[in-house]
Amino acid sequence: MDAVAHVHSHDPIPSRWPIITALGVGLIPVGLVSWSHGWPQGLAVLLLGFAIMIFGAGSWWGELLHDRFFGRDAVDAERRLKTAMFFFIASEAAIFCSFFAALIYARVHSPTWPPEGMPHFEILVPAVNTFILLFSSVTLHLGHSALERNRRDGVIASILMTISLGAIFLCGQAYEYGFLNGSAFNIRSGIFGSTFFMLTGFHGLHVLVGLIFLNVVYGAVLRGQITPQQHFPFKASSWYWHFVDVVWIFVFTIVYIL
Repeated sequence: MDAVAHVHSHDPIPSRWPIITALGVGLIPVGLVSWSHGWPQGLAVLLLGFAIMIFGAGSWWGELLHDRFFGRDAVDAERRLKTAMFFFIASEAAIFCSFFAALIYARVHSPTWPPEGMPHFEILVPAVNTFILLFSSVTLHLGHSALERNRRDGVIASILMTISLGAIFLCGQAYEYGFLNGSAFNIRSGIFGSTFFMLTGFHGLHVLVGLIFLNVVYGAVLRGQITPQQHFPFKASSWYWHFVDVVWIFVFTIVYIL
């Protein structure tokens, strides 16, 4: 009886990575607020927070996938983490809805939109970014199809293409931020600046998290740990990536078109 209970144990493995990841996540808003209020070292704190978060999250997920999905608790872990992934995406959707609600509320109660003195956005870069992100969903779906047909080379190529497209998207967003900052538009530019940068920045952070997730899955594919019979980590990363893409469609429509 004890042996059976041990095999199906639900206790999480001891890990230092959650607290390290939390430290990085905590440094990000500290650095962002400090930088936006003119403290020069705030940018360094912000970048340090991102670096710690990326390293911690990647190591944590890699450890989780190795010990749960590719160990003796693989079947039970998939069932539990499938439910956890659903609630995680639902909670993230609720946060995005709050940002959209804030933006729509500000627009409805503003005499003019954008407010006077605020720049009108150039739509070219966001439109190209939209195409890039939507195409990345296609490449990831092709990777899943290749996995079901046990075509390992196709899976690797699709994941690498998706990661590259996601990185290009972030570069495009960074370029747009630099352009807007040159026109004196930033997160301190009233309710318009606050809602714009919080919404697009929060989405960009999710793209970054998605890239970390995909890199972890890519490593698992290279090690032969992702197979047509056992590939929930790939499936979960696809769900998350498609969710991020759908959110961007709403961001692009509400922020840049309407």
